[in-house]
Amino acid sequence: MAEPLNLTVNPRLDAALQAGWESWYPAATGEGPEKVAVWLARRLHNPALKSEVSETLEAVLGSSDVEDRALALSELAEIAEGHDDLLADTLWEGVLAAGHESGDPDMIYEAIARLAGIAEEHNEYLAAAEYYLEFLNWRRRPAHESDPDAVASAFEEIVRLAEIDSDRRIAALFEFRLAHFVRMVNRDDERASTGDWENDPAPYTGWA
Repeated sequence: MAEPLNLTVNPRLDAALQAGWESWYPAATGEGPEKVAVWLARRLHNPALKSEVSETLEAVLGSSDVEDRALALSELAEIAEGHDDLLADTLWEGVLAAGHESGDPDMIYEAIARLAGIAEEHNEYLAAAEYYLEFLNWRRRPAHESDPDAVASAFEEIVRLAEIDSDRRIAALFEFRLAHFVRMVNRDDERASTGDWENDPAPYTGWA
């Protein structure tokens, strides 16, 4: 994700943002909620944010509850979307990490859908599809559960993105896989909700 022209007076957080969630989060924790609030307000050119996001940042940087942290991150990411895609992308990566930490399939799917949407806005269709592939591969692991509708939606998005990217072969392959999955749903096969529905355990991959 290219850096927008909105660098701030906090080069530590700007540099950490470039490196993604795993770098930004410890840097933000080290700076503390007040400095991060100032940084966010300046990045998003909205001075009012400094006071508006103070409680949200307390949850992001200080809460031990993963769900509270993810909810707060989602709120910040939604504020950033459409204004600072690099920031939004990093914050949704944080939500995704929280989803994996908690094993919450809804949280994981919400995060990957948002991340894929940002990638698609930048015409990065393979990158967008890879988020949905990540969800499907996560869901296929032993004991992992989700609503079958989320799996079907992920398949549909991969097909759509492959077609946009003019890879009809991959689109047809995932249409076939989707049809196989839907047949399992229709016959109430438990694998439609839990674990791997494929006979071949190899993870799904995208296209070149």
